[in-house]
Amino acid sequence: MNRQCLIEIDKEYFNFSAAHFTIFSATERERLHGHDYRVSAKILAPVADDGLCFNYGLAKVRLRKICEVLDEYMLLPQFSPHLRIEEDEDYYYAIYDGLRMPFLKQDTRLLPLANISVEELTHYLLSQLLEDSTFVDQHRISRLEIRISSGTGQWGTSIWERPG
Repeated sequence: MNRQCLIEIDKEYFNFSAAHFTIFSATERERLHGHDYRVSAKILAPVADDGLCFNYGLAKVRLRKICEVLDEYMLLPQFSPHLRIEEDEDYYYAIYDGLRMPFLKQDTRLLPLANISVEELTHYLLSQLLEDSTFVDQHRISRLEIRISSGTGQWGTSIWERPG
């Protein structure tokens, strides 16, 4: 029998605090603000003969590192159709609707996203987790879900499923 188990990993240290603004159009955006984001994962994998799916510790280490990379930064989207980013030695400049907003490079992460939203962040974290395919392939993971909360009762989820 092919037994599968959905493992849920939701640790208090899977979190990051970050500043951002969501862009709605060429002329409408949120004000600069921040969130204390929570992250959790669900991993579907077969139960092996030893009664385990995989070493949870490996997934926890990877998720924690991904969160640490984003923690306490200003997040800017590199691929927004409404935002242009310029830079000099010390600053990134977010150019939006005639405004030129400076952000210290040392305090800013440019992300390969169209927006800084829960929707985009879930896909980004999922892609970061899948970047090293050995974890997924070695443990025959068939489904991976990443959830991010930007506040109480507000979650987004991105899902990857093994093709075939």
